[in-house]
Amino acid sequence: MPFVTVEYSERLAATFDRAAFAREVHEVAPAGINATTDAFKTRFRRIEESHFGPGEEDLDAVFVQVAILSGRTPKAIEKLSETVLEIARKHVTAVDGRRLHVMVETREMERDYYRAHKE
Repeated sequence: MPFVTVEYSERLAATFDRAAFAREVHEVAPAGINATTDAFKTRFRRIEESHFGPGEEDLDAVFVQVAILSGRTPKAIEKLSETVLEIARKHVTAVDGRRLHVMVETREMERDYYRAHKE
């Protein structure tokens, strides 16, 4: 915990250095929310198909969701979102002739209801 889920347009597979993104998030992000590097878990999902608004057929996207346990200040959550956005923008580039949209949402999971098992 925290969990980072990244969904990205299939066209970005060659221009998104996912390993570098995950490494940097795991190294940089924990400090702002009093977490440890080894607590971060990141997974990636390719989006085979997506549809945006009219006139946006040339748009590819990266959606990042960061789930953290509750109890952080709004300022810490905001800073985490900004940090992850900055890291994502460093590690993904638009495909020639296409535009890129990168979004980050940080949400809290209630500590009282979170459970995990690790062997």
